[in-house]
Amino acid sequence: MMVERLLSFQAARFIIVGIAATLTDLGVSTLLLKIFGWHETVCAAIGFAVAFWVSFFGHRFFTFRTFGNPFKFFLLAVSMLLLREIMIYSLTAIGVRGFMALFIPLCAVTLITFVVSKYKIFKG
Repeated sequence: MMVERLLSFQAARFIIVGIAATLTDLGVSTLLLKIFGWHETVCAAIGFAVAFWVSFFGHRFFTFRTFGNPFKFFLLAVSMLLLREIMIYSLTAIGVRGFMALFIPLCAVTLITFVVSKYKIFKG
């Protein structure tokens, strides 16, 4: 009972940090898209760079409250960025542009990031 309760609090904290990082990422990406009109992949890369720090420090100090492995977290983040960029490129190639080309891949990589972070990166 106690373990389940702790896990549910941890999951709630993960969601809070994830929302903050996602909103940061999406906000920066969308802002750059609207202001400069850069390609979605460029906007997403810059949004990712900003949101990475929100995510890392949020999970380090708030979600898991353990040091974790920053190198593994970076590798996970970069691999998710590459996957996301491939997805964005693929979506724009078939005509999905703008906000949806940013949002759909972001949701997919967020789910993967949760699972890997919980069971591999911050498992302490």
